[in-house]
Amino acid sequence: MNLPIVVENSRIPIILSKISPIEIYAISLGIFIFCRDKLPEKLWRHEMIHYRQQRELWFVLFYVLYLYYYLYGIVQYRSSKLAYLESPFEREAYSNQSNPIYLIIRKKHSWKKYRD
Repeated sequence: MNLPIVVENSRIPIILSKISPIEIYAISLGIFIFCRDKLPEKLWRHEMIHYRQQRELWFVLFYVLYLYYYLYGIVQYRSSKLAYLESPFEREAYSNQSNPIYLIIRKKHSWKKYRD
């Protein structure tokens, strides 16, 4: 089985967008990547970076740290959208989603370089 499993034309991102500070087009949750439509290559890389981050942190720790950085960001920036964007997990993904070789050269725990 090739992981992660990509689920296109999913309602999951639409549903999660109702409680999110951003409009979600695609999201990596565990071994799945859910996308509203067809998953573009650049966004696939973004979500694959998250998948690798999750795997490195045994999934559960990823979500604990993601929530921590998000809540810390809300206190620091007074903005839920900025808290999301300034998370080291998102900073790594957005910074490298356009690099076609990033997933090949990426070292484990590279997200740590994006912490303040």
